[in-house]
Amino acid sequence: MIWIAFAALGGILQGSFALPMKYTKKWKWENVWSMWSMWTLLIVPWIIGFLAIPNLLQVYAQSTFKSVFLVFFFGFIWGISAIAVGKGLDYLGLALGFSLIMGLVIAVGSILPLLIDNPQDILTQSGLRLIVGVIIVVAGMILSACAAVLKQKDIASSIQTGELRQHKSFATGLVICVVAGLTAPMLNYAFIYGDQLRITAENLGATKTLAPNAIWTIALFGGFIINFVYCMWLVRKNKTVNLYKEKGTGLYYLYTLIMGILWAGGISVYGMATANLGKLGPSIGWGIFFGMAIFWANFLGLIAKEWKGVKSKTYIIMTVGLIILLLGIYIIGWANSF
Repeated sequence: MIWIAFAALGGILQGSFALPMKYTKKWKWENVWSMWSMWTLLIVPWIIGFLAIPNLLQVYAQSTFKSVFLVFFFGFIWGISAIAVGKGLDYLGLALGFSLIMGLVIAVGSILPLLIDNPQDILTQSGLRLIVGVIIVVAGMILSACAAVLKQKDIASSIQTGELRQHKSFATGLVICVVAGLTAPMLNYAFIYGDQLRITAENLGATKTLAPNAIWTIALFGGFIINFVYCMWLVRKNKTVNLYKEKGTGLYYLYTLIMGILWAGGISVYGMATANLGKLGPSIGWGIFFGMAIFWANFLGLIAKEWKGVKSKTYIIMTVGLIILLLGIYIIGWANSF
């Protein structure tokens, strides 16, 4: 059960990473996300990789080009999701954005590896419990999303001038979140198809628990390229380069570093958990990881007063949704015991 707890801890870290964005109001999205990309997808993963794995560069030298390329490729495609996540959270807020994105991520990222890599396990006790758990998590996600939509209506009803703009933002944000949810599971496939890198890292002295960090450095580097290039294009297009030096923004670099540590730390902990959860680890760990991320993001959204001024009905729906999410996470973890 300790690795189930690790997967949940990774989800808590993942669900927390966007909170510091609320305190970078003098920067535009591209300023925040460019620094997030630098810390999260380049600097922090390589620091973790070199600390966790002896002879990290030798791992890549001794692995096949195909293995390294596939990890990089899936990471690059996932990078599209990372951009969409950042934009989706910007449009819809921490609670609703995470609920929509991560619900799709859980469904696609948990079920597809089972269908493609272990189809013989679908009708086993573990496989059926996993599917039921994912369905329950998605149901909880839908309720959480409904509560967030009601929250927006509650607030918009008292601010008539902003109502139309909010509906426009919601429609755009919804499309962005769907794109994010459908492409995000590519990071799970980077982990699955990077198995040779993990095995090579173990052969060179890395422990089974820390060896997956050899995968994340390459996968996240692929994501870094598309995220950073896109942000720099926006900086140039919107002429926001001077905002990096705006008075009163010195702490923003620390905030984005915290975002990077939380996000990359969450992924690293998830990799440790999955490596120790058996052959269904990528499916079970993925469901727990992102299910907890949804729960925690909604909880932080509540703490951050995103739900201030809403009706009691909205609070009730939100609470029921979170309870269902926790139930689904428990069932996914339970599936690993069979």
